[in-house]
Amino acid sequence: MRVLLVSDLHANPFALEVLPAADVVLCAGDLVDYGPDPRASIAWCRSKARAVVHGNHDRALAFDEDDGVGQRMQAASAATRLVHRELLDAVETAYLRDLPRLATVRVGGATFALAHATAGNARLYADLARAGATVHDAVPAADVIVVGHTHVQGILALDGAVAVNPGSAGMSSRGGFAHYALWEDGEITLGEAPYDAEPVLTALDALPLTSDVRATLDDAFLNGRRTAR
Repeated sequence: MRVLLVSDLHANPFALEVLPAADVVLCAGDLVDYGPDPRASIAWCRSKARAVVHGNHDRALAFDEDDGVGQRMQAASAATRLVHRELLDAVETAYLRDLPRLATVRVGGATFALAHATAGNARLYADLARAGATVHDAVPAADVIVVGHTHVQGILALDGAVAVNPGSAGMSSRGGFAHYALWEDGEITLGEAPYDAEPVLTALDALPLTSDVRATLDDAFLNGRRTAR
């Protein structure tokens, strides 16, 4: 049994195309904002993912609430969200609105628990130990705890469970690479797959974005999102 663990897709279909095949896909949220095609991210999750939880960007779009993003990416987040709201139809927006905060699924004899940031707050930036502990407290029976949000890959043993952050599939800390994790018969590995980031920038050309926002996004997609926020 091969389980693909992903998070932070950020409307980047070009990164999703290079992710490895798996029997089951689990996603820890943030389907929208930053990238050019939120519809593609939603369609990918709806067709492939066994479980998906909401991220802070998903909630911000669906409920018009604060995304908690720091100053460096704030303008880019807000600007692309306005565009994404216009691109999504009512069914797609409702899909984001209905995503749960926490999900538990049994796969391959293991119990997986997913949250975006912490078990109770999709906007809170926390390291893997702290974030994983909140999910473990909420789902004590979990064998594998999956969180995202920071775009920082990691694996950590945690009180009888394993906590993993697969990093960001769509806007990773390393430009031009889609980050992910694989669970295969009880073993977890972190991975990355290269893709051409230039088509992302070309697709962004079609969106009504200011030069300042484009400069931020171009740097993040080409060179990597180097900070948690």
